Amino acid sequence: MFQEEDGGGIREGIYGVNVSKVIEIIRMPPTLTPVPDSNPYQAGIINLRGQVIPVINLAKWMKIKEPDCIEPKTKQIIVTEFSSVRLGFIVHKASQIRRISWKEIVPITMATTGRHTGSKVTGTVKLSDEEVLLILDFESIVDEMGIFGRQEETLERMTEKKNMEHRYILAADDSPVALNMLTKALQKGGFSVMGVKNGQEAIEKLRMQRDLDPEKNIMNRVALLITDVEMPVMDGYTLTKEVKADPTLKALPVLMHSSMSGKENVRKGKEAGADDYIVKFDPEAFVSIVEKVLQKNSFQASVG
Repeated sequence: MFQEEDGGGIREGIYGVNVSKVIEIIRMPPTLTPVPDSNPYQAGIINLRGQVIPVINLAKWMKIKEPDCIEPKTKQIIVTEFSSVRLGFIVHKASQIRRISWKEIVPITMATTGRHTGSKVTGTVKLSDEEVLLILDFESIVDEMGIFGRQEETLERMTEKKNMEHRYILAADDSPVALNMLTKALQKGGFSVMGVKNGQEAIEKLRMQRDLDPEKNIMNRVALLITDVEMPVMDGYTLTKEVKADPTLKALPVLMHSSMSGKENVRKGKEAGADDYIVKFDPEAFVSIVEKVLQKNSFQASVG
């Protein structure tokens, strides 16, 4: 994506989206159908083979000034699917597919952005001495589209549960929006939540809890691990494998909670050792599957 510099020049900003979320890339159509009272960064909608898809102007969402020399007909739309939602994103060009390890992604901090909250980026990857790729927080786009707002209404309707047994859940997610939503849902379900930003922080937290009293089962302190798949430093697949390969942690149930849908992603999650997999984000279904996983593993522990 190109943007103007203060000196009048033009530089290219490089942004990334997981290829697993990309359905296809199409040319920018001559016109988009406008939507009255839509968000200011929604350019309109397109009808793609019978399916109506909202189209987001990515530059506007990121508050980037587009150079006047960029012709609309040269732009492209990246059609994506995540969190069970299809969205199109207008970009200046989709350049290439890069194979990047999650270990190469550096988490965003206040020192990086200068902001405590509200960053539209979850991580960075150094491509060269001059180039840095920014990983966008697509959950925040869904939130600003108002989809999570409807889920907030669902949360308000949910009856708050009070559990006699104090159950801790460790949740790993690099998106502040997603982590906030799942925390609210779990608290409604009567759980206490510890949140971390990536798999490395999660495994360190679990090992620290375990080492407090090696004679006791880790499940006495953490009843369930919930993990996103896409995270910097250590992704959800690697985290799950680390947990299940550790003799002192392997009994801990793991629920994968990801914006990536599709049978292949579910298969990879189960193959890594996850006890279950759910796509973001239906609060009632989420709490229901959390309780199901906990009941199943409690039963196995009692009869095993």
